[in-house]
Formats: sequence, C-alpha cells, structure tokens
Amino acid sequence: MIGRCLLLLLISYESFAQTYVGPSHQAMGQTGTALEGIYSITANPAGLAGLERVAMSVGYQYHFFATDITTQAALLGIPTRLGTWGLVARRFGMDGAYHDTKIGFAFARRLGPRLSAGMSASYHQLYIPNYLSVYSFVADIGAQYHFDQGGTIGIQYTNVGNADYGATVYGTIPSFVKVGFSYPLAMVTLAADLAYRFENSVSGHLGIAYRIGDVLCLRGGLSVNPLLQHAGFGFRWQQFVFDAAATFHPHLGMSPQIGVGYAF
Repeated sequence: MIGRCLLLLLISYESFAQTYVGPSHQAMGQTGTALEGIYSITANPAGLAGLERVAMSVGYQYHFFATDITTQAALLGIPTRLGTWGLVARRFGMDGAYHDTKIGFAFARRLGPRLSAGMSASYHQLYIPNYLSVYSFVADIGAQYHFDQGGTIGIQYTNVGNADYGATVYGTIPSFVKVGFSYPLAMVTLAADLAYRFENSVSGHLGIAYRIGDVLCLRGGLSVNPLLQHAGFGFRWQQFVFDAAATFHPHLGMSPQIGVGYAF
C-alpha cells in the first residue's frame, strides 16, 4: 500500500495536489483565471472581489476511482468595505499513508470600476508518517479587468518565488502563470485559460456554463497537455448551492468532486 501510494504521489502530485480548483471551475475545464466567486480562492484571488455576500463552501474530491487519494477543502469568503477576505483549508492525500495540507488566506479589492487585484498567502505541509514532515510558505497574486461589453480578462501568478519543500523531498509546489478570458452571454458563459508552468510546459483550458433559469447550471470543458475532459452541474436552492464535477483522464480514469456552499 505504501509503495503504491508513493508511486502515485510521484506521478500525480503536481497535477492534482497543489492545483486543486473548486467544482464549478473543474467542470469548466479547470478554468477560473477570469471568473469570480468563492472558488476564486482556489484560482485567481482577484476574483474574490466579485463576491457580494459572505459565502462558505466545503468540497470533497476523489482522485481516480482505482485509488484512495482524496482531497477535502473548506472555503470562506467575507466581503467588507476594505475588500474581500478569503480563507481556505485543503488536505490532499491518502489516510494513513501521506497527506499534503494547505492553510491560507486571500484578499481582493476593486481598484476602480473595472480593475480588481488580489493576493493570497498559504502554509503548505507535506507529511508521510514515520518518514518526513516538511513545510513551505507560498504567495500568489492576480488581477482582473472587466470590459464594457461584459468580458473579463485575468492573470494570475501562482507560487511567486517558486517556493518548494527543499532538496530532501521530491514533492514540488507548482509555479505557473495563467492568462484567462471569460465572456457572459444571455444564458451562457465562456471561459478560456492558457497556463505556462516554469517547468517549460504549456497547457490550455476551455470551459462553458449553460444556465437554466436561476436554479440549474450545466458545465463542460476540455484541457490540453494533458488531454482531459470535464463535465458537471450546479444546483441552487435559496441560499444553498450544490456543485458536482468530474474530470476524465484517458488512462487513469475519472476524478469526481462535489461541493456544498451557502451564501448568507
């Protein structure tokens, strides 16, 4: 069990542990750089500036049905006169084998009618029982600009300074820059992200959300490098929001996620 666990850690750690996004963003091709809301804590922190009410969400993700690797997350967004504050706690790993924990806060503020900026700082710990316990501190920054026509362009720099766990462990904390664009239509929102990782890899992400009234939202997306398909939906009832998403890997299988939120 431990051997399989460590092998999966080496294969999928960078792709899934540190780049966790909320279910609505996951379903839309893992976009989010130019989107707003509570799940911006997991993507571009500048998107928190669009949060109008105090909101909270808890999520659970199962990484590939053939493994026991999971992610649990809790998020809180609090708009104030100064700006919007966000808190996040996320744990990725396998019970009894290893886990990666992230605890952080974010802050976003509108700098005018069209420009928003945000930053986040987080504590990361990688722990394997009876083997190692290492930690690191990470900072992210981001900005969004909203056009007259309704479109939004965003940019985020994740892991400014390329922090890592040191030379004693393989586990890395990805450092990358993302540029994204979103455009809302009458019932549809389109989103696209382009990500450059400092390991000299480029990935593309496309997403679409189709709203059916104020209750149901259907989502889909596609990622390139690696090639992944995404799908999901969101259901809103009064102040409650339920989101579900799934990512389909051609070799490793499906990674489903659910999220339950409440807006006060």
